[in-house]
Amino acid sequence: MKKIDLTSAAVTFTEWFSGIAILNLSWLLFSLPIFTVIPATDAVFEVVHEWKENGKPQSVFTQFTTFFKANFKKSFKLGLPIFIGGLILIVDLSFLISLTQSTTGLQIFKYAFYTFAILILLIILYIYPLSKIRKEVSFQLFLLAFMLIIGKPKITLAVFSTLVACLFAFNWFPAMLFFLPVSGFAWLGETALENIQK
Repeated sequence: MKKIDLTSAAVTFTEWFSGIAILNLSWLLFSLPIFTVIPATDAVFEVVHEWKENGKPQSVFTQFTTFFKANFKKSFKLGLPIFIGGLILIVDLSFLISLTQSTTGLQIFKYAFYTFAILILLIILYIYPLSKIRKEVSFQLFLLAFMLIIGKPKITLAVFSTLVACLFAFNWFPAMLFFLPVSGFAWLGETALENIQK
């Protein structure tokens, strides 16, 4: 049985985590004016895609700024509909959570809407990596993302379980919200798509 080199594994993990943390902090910095959230998010997924393809960049921040500038206008084609849809979803969710009535019909509607929200989250998680592979943005990408979610239930369940585990981790260690959410989300999406293609 092959032994695991703990020192090597620790170094690898530390290098990976530092890169992911820098990437997330870059996203936070470039998202300060709210209208730049979309190109910043697109740049995060672009960096992670390149990282997966060609290895960790020498400077994560430099690569992030390069993609941020290069894809600034183009990123709104995919990002704007997702951003608007996400805002509507958040408003609807907050409204549903605030309702205190407990009728059976309302409870069924609530859980149906929660399921729909999870499906949308998974589609977003898949669609950004797909757009980096296909180098295009079209309605077909949304359909393909949906088909991958339905067609690969094991991977979808693994992704969902990871998201739930992250939610608990962020609840216990709120400071991690500075270092992981968006870049970790992008890494998870790229990894899921990588496993689907195998």
